[in-house]
Amino acid sequence: MNNTYLWIKNILDNEYGFIRNIKRTEEEVINVLQNKYNNQRVIVKYYKGSAAAYSRLLNICHSNIPIVYEVVTDDDNCIVIEEYIDGITVGEVLETGLYTSDGVYEVVCGICEALRVLHNQGIIHRDIKPENVIISKEGCVKLIDFDISRIDKEGTGKDTAILGTTGFAPPEQYGISATNARSDIYSIGILINVMLTGEHPSKKMCTGKWQRIVNKCTRINPDERFCSVDELMKSMK
Repeated sequence: MNNTYLWIKNILDNEYGFIRNIKRTEEEVINVLQNKYNNQRVIVKYYKGSAAAYSRLLNICHSNIPIVYEVVTDDDNCIVIEEYIDGITVGEVLETGLYTSDGVYEVVCGICEALRVLHNQGIIHRDIKPENVIISKEGCVKLIDFDISRIDKEGTGKDTAILGTTGFAPPEQYGISATNARSDIYSIGILINVMLTGEHPSKKMCTGKWQRIVNKCTRINPDERFCSVDELMKSMK
């Protein structure tokens, strides 16, 4: 175990108190910790895999993305420390009812603003779903969870790891071809429909302008989707 990894782990163990666990699996542990001296809360992730996306986002400050404070790896063991967002996920909102058209517009605009930063950094999120979008207590939309994000590389034939959430991941994410910015746009289309109807578009399709948008977002051929989040945002006006 390298010295930096041990140093960060010791700081977390000695200078932070445990608040609660968010997720615990064989592959990953996500905890909320609180600094014993200034009471600042942080999200700490321990997992196995790549931290490339988190490393690219290190200390980037954007209102729609949690700040990544520290990234340290030891072989394939990763520790990521990031901003704690006090809020409610879109998934939790959907447990109480559907979104209005205006509500969908606000959430999707926030996601697109976050994706503009990610895509400019060459990062494909690959897991846009209700549980990975948080509305903070201040009303700000935050896109979270970059654990399965990948760095877009020209000439890549297909993704090396087949990961994602069934129903939200585009066809190409299952090893057909490499994911790119339009793969995230596919997932936004599914999310829009779920926010408006509570169902996947294959079961129940939304209506009006949102139906046209969802249809274009979720084309099987990525080249027939919106080419960028900017184009998607223009279509919503």
